[in-house]
Amino acid sequence: MFGTTVSGRHHRPASICYTKGVTPSLRIPFVVVATFACLAAACGGAEEAEPAASSVAESDAGIGEVVDEDSSETPERDGSFDEPVTVIVPNSPGTLTVGRPQRVMTALVGQGPNDFLGGPEQPVTVSFSMPDGDDDEVGGEVDGQWLTTDASALGLYVSFFEFPRSGLWEVRVSADGQDLGGAAVQVGDESSVPNVGDNAPLTESPTASTPDEIAAISTDPDPEPLFYEQSIADAVTNGRPTVIVFATPAFCQTALCGPTIEFVKGATAERAGVDVVHVEPFDLELAPQGTLQPIPSMEEWGLVTEPWVFIVDDEGLVAATFEGIVGRGELDDALDEL
Repeated sequence: MFGTTVSGRHHRPASICYTKGVTPSLRIPFVVVATFACLAAACGGAEEAEPAASSVAESDAGIGEVVDEDSSETPERDGSFDEPVTVIVPNSPGTLTVGRPQRVMTALVGQGPNDFLGGPEQPVTVSFSMPDGDDDEVGGEVDGQWLTTDASALGLYVSFFEFPRSGLWEVRVSADGQDLGGAAVQVGDESSVPNVGDNAPLTESPTASTPDEIAAISTDPDPEPLFYEQSIADAVTNGRPTVIVFATPAFCQTALCGPTIEFVKGATAERAGVDVVHVEPFDLELAPQGTLQPIPSMEEWGLVTEPWVFIVDDEGLVAATFEGIVGRGELDDALDEL
């Protein structure tokens, strides 16, 4: 998975992966994307991992990229799809809805757990259709935009599509005229998490004012103290825009989601009028023992995975949401809209 799935919560099967050259198989959303776990340094979860040294770099490779300081170049990809490809849509169940453009993630997986296909030089087209609907009326296709936050060039494609109807949809991916496969996703009328235009939940998330207090509620090795001064409830009612980050730098299960908090720091560093609240998703007394027990704030926001980033405007309304991998450019664009 791109992040961490909350323990003690169960997902309902919501999509079917169609593999080029392989019989379709049922998947459990996001949980089965555990093939993304153990990609790089941040795998394990049972013990507190030491985050890998990294720095945010400007790049044309994708929406956002983090480059390991120990890495001098990105591995080359030939862009071919000669092997069977499995298309995965790792959006959490219940989060794709009608009414406004949805941020749909698609990952292309080859034969091995670390065999991720695609890249910045491989354009793809993502098509949307209803199995029982009139494609001319409700379907459509858009370009997929490559997104990576990792020097190994592992990543996925992000596309935006407005679903006109709720129900079962098929998401298919093609490249250079070659159909790579697809996945079925359930689209609802309402989101299971706060959606754009909703009032942000007035959650009394943990706060801290001293280094020791911050260490008790955050695994960020270089925390920004301002991120812990206010609870969510305080921040979204103070008349200023707020970025709310549910992320765990130490217990994130892949290096793809680890840089989330660093992107937020970079995007907000010169935005004096924007507040940030970082919420560590798990109980840090239990996490080092291998139990990733979500804190109450996660349940109040309906979150069963991490990381999530919510941008809330000065009236306390959700203005943008990002699940899983998020790029620095995406954050900058959303903040510029406030």
